[in-house]
Amino acid sequence: MDETLLCRLHDFDLMSFEKELLDLGAICEGDLMYLEESDLRSIGISEVKAQKLLGTTYASYEDSSLIDQVPSGTESYKEPKRVVSRLKRRNSMFWQSQLKRPKRLIFIRHGESEANVNRKITETVPDQLLHLTTKGREQALDAGVRLRALLGDETVKFTVSPYTRTRETTNGILHAWGSQKIKVSEDVRIREQEHGNFDSPDIRTLHKEKNQFGAFYYRFPNGESPADCFDRASMFLETLYRSWEDNEHNNHVFVSHGMMILVILVRLMRMDIQKFECFESLKNCEFVVLERPNLDPKYDIAFTWAPGDEKHYHGLRVKDDDVLKNGPPVWNGDPDAPLLTSDTGS
Repeated sequence: MDETLLCRLHDFDLMSFEKELLDLGAICEGDLMYLEESDLRSIGISEVKAQKLLGTTYASYEDSSLIDQVPSGTESYKEPKRVVSRLKRRNSMFWQSQLKRPKRLIFIRHGESEANVNRKITETVPDQLLHLTTKGREQALDAGVRLRALLGDETVKFTVSPYTRTRETTNGILHAWGSQKIKVSEDVRIREQEHGNFDSPDIRTLHKEKNQFGAFYYRFPNGESPADCFDRASMFLETLYRSWEDNEHNNHVFVSHGMMILVILVRLMRMDIQKFECFESLKNCEFVVLERPNLDPKYDIAFTWAPGDEKHYHGLRVKDDDVLKNGPPVWNGDPDAPLLTSDTGS
C-alpha cells in the first residue's frame, strides 16, 4: 500500500483496516474510486468513516472540469462510469445547495428536572413550567464544557424547546461561551410529548396501558402519542431544510426532550417506525451527535455521549428484546403462508 493511502487511513484512524483494504484491491489512493460504501462497511468500517474516506477521495474531482480526468485505461469498466455519474451529481446545483448544511447536528436532552425526581408535581404544575434540580443545573454546566471541547471555536447556533427546563439547560450550556454571543432561537414544535394539561392521578395505569397498546401509537387522554409528535417533527424538519439553504454555521445544536429527540431522529434518519420502541431512553444531558462528510449532505449518528460515560459509537442504545427488534409478524404476501391472527388475551 502506497504512502499516500496510508496517510489517508491514518487521518481517519483506519490503519487497522489496511489488510482488509488490500484484499479489496486498494493499493493506492485512486483505487478507492472503484469501491462502494457497502464495500467498506462489509469489512467493518463505520458508515460515517466510509463516507468521509470516499468523500475526500472524490474531492479532487469536485469541479466538473475534472470529470474527464478519471484515470486513463478504465473506460471499459462499469465502475468508472458510476464514478462519473456520482461526480456529475455532486456538481449539480441542488447537490451543492445541500452541502451548505451544518457539518454536525447535536441533540441534547435537558438536565434533570423536578418531575424526574418527583412525578406527582406534574399533577399540579404545568409540564412547561418545571425547573431543573440542583443536579440538573450541574448537568447543564457539564454539558456546556463537553460541548465547547467538542466544537472548539467552530460556529454554532441553537434551537431550543420553549419549556422552562430546556431553556435553563441551554443557559447552563452557554455558560461555557462566557460573554460570547451565540444565536439561539426557540421552536415550539420540538416541545415534549403532551400527556394532558396535568398528569392524571392514574398516570401509572395509563403508562401500563401504553406498554400493552404500543408506545408509538398510544395517545394519552387530552394529550399526544409519539405518532402525533412525529407529525410535528416532520413539519419542523421541513422548515429546517429550508433554513439550511443559507446556513452560515458549522454546528446546529437542539436542546429538547428525550422522547421528542428520538422521534425527530427516526424521522430525520428515515428509520423504520418499528425501531422506535427498541431504543432506550436518553439520559439527562446526553448528546446524540450526527455528522456528515464534507461532500455529502447525508447525516449519520457518529456517537452518543452521556454525562460521566465514554462516547458510544454504535448508534442509539437499544433494548435487549428480540421481539421489539424483529417487530410484530406481518403477512409476506405468500398465498400459501399460514394465517396470522391477533391474540385477544382471552
